Amino acid sequence: GADTSLDSVLLIPGEVITVTGEQSGNWTTAFQYWVEDTVTVPEGETLTIDAGVRVKFLPGAGMVCHGTLQANGTEDEHVLFTSKQPTPLPGDWDNIELYGENNIISYVDYEYATDGFSGDGASGSTFDHLTMVGSLSLSANGIYLTNSSDMTFTNNHISVAGEYGIFSENSPNSVVTYQQH
Repeated sequence: GADTSLDSVLLIPGEVITVTGEQSGNWTTAFQYWVEDTVTVPEGETLTIDAGVRVKFLPGAGMVCHGTLQANGTEDEHVLFTSKQPTPLPGDWDNIELYGENNIISYVDYEYATDGFSGDGASGSTFDHLTMVGSLSLSANGIYLTNSSDMTFTNNHISVAGEYGIFSENSPNSVVTYQQH
């Protein structure tokens, strides 16, 4: 048969996938994730988000983790949690709540939410190179966790209008170093 010449196609990284309900497993850069409502990570499960993944929340949507959240950004490829709106505004989406242990939040950019990370019983979690600057609602705290021991907070850049950059009550054996506020 005759040779066929196909036009070259520019592939935009991250085909869109809309997510809802319970989530666990691995989110990769094969997709851009649009969160339609509040998704949950079930107890005993882990949601792992690879470096470079963009997660965009529709109005009012959020994430509630009864299991473990691992957002594994790297220095070169951050994980992004942001608004899905074409013209994002503070408070476009809800927030991320952590009620499970041993979460890893590494090289994460967190924008336009109503609040920062909140939760309870998130012992053993690590927040490293979290950037949360200026785009959250006026009542937003950065990280507000209770009853969470053995926490590690390193190299985070948090600038919020709410009362607390990092609030971690009843949190023995926790380490906080090199924060920028």
